[in-house]
Amino acid sequence: MATNFCINCQRNTEIILDYSAGYKICSECGLVLEFNHIDETLEWRSLPDSNENRDRNRVLSRENPVLEIENNPTYISKPNDSTIVKTPKKGLKLIRVMAERLGLVTAIKDRACEIYNKVDVLKTCRGRSTNSILAACLFIACREIRLSRTLEEVSVVADGVSKKDINRAIEAIKKQLEVETRTVQPGELVRRFCSKLRMGNQAIKAVQEAVQRTEELDIRRSPNSVLAAIIYMVIQLSHDQVPVRDIAIATEVTELTIRKSYKDISPYALMVIPDWYATEEKIQKIPIP
Repeated sequence: MATNFCINCQRNTEIILDYSAGYKICSECGLVLEFNHIDETLEWRSLPDSNENRDRNRVLSRENPVLEIENNPTYISKPNDSTIVKTPKKGLKLIRVMAERLGLVTAIKDRACEIYNKVDVLKTCRGRSTNSILAACLFIACREIRLSRTLEEVSVVADGVSKKDINRAIEAIKKQLEVETRTVQPGELVRRFCSKLRMGNQAIKAVQEAVQRTEELDIRRSPNSVLAAIIYMVIQLSHDQVPVRDIAIATEVTELTIRKSYKDISPYALMVIPDWYATEEKIQKIPIP
């Protein structure tokens, strides 16, 4: 069985390849590491109508149409002239490096490269730093494929480019290209943030269920803020206590934000926290952070 790095287990684990569904799945935690997986092994072809040779021949392996542009120059036709435009070879390599550091799936890498190719041709982000453009392409690709990363996480792998610069590059790209930058949902961040805090499976399940229930409430806080407050509440009901400061670092919010979000969510604590995880008495005794 093949191995692959699991962002949930934070190590190389054995993977299960589900060819019918197109999934690459961690055998230990069940996390889908990659979807639309394509078997890249060589295929067979046969020529049944041929009387001379019944032997099957191998077909060449799959090619990636997005990354193929790295090795082939693009020709743009002009009146009485053909100009070779240099392909953004370095940018594509940097995107792959950044994506690897974030543990992203191939589909996100390919989509980020596709966006960057268009940005380079249209000169959408003229005057902006290369790293901010690459980070913006990667951030947008993550949002589109619903495996979101925060601006803070993308900023770190982009050699510390400021979140403000990445945001500006994102806005510039959105004006020129049809890309989707929907609002991230707290549920998309649960496993990653909980893994940073080394929470157990039952605690993570309780957080996931609580997050789903908050979606029905009118809590006007950012996804990170809501998730941070719920994680705090669940941890207070667990045996393993974690300081508020560590929760703030893991969820990329301030301790003050956790306190304010807790104040908004605490009136609904009995409705939000699953009754199988803690008793009503314990939930009512959760201390203010």
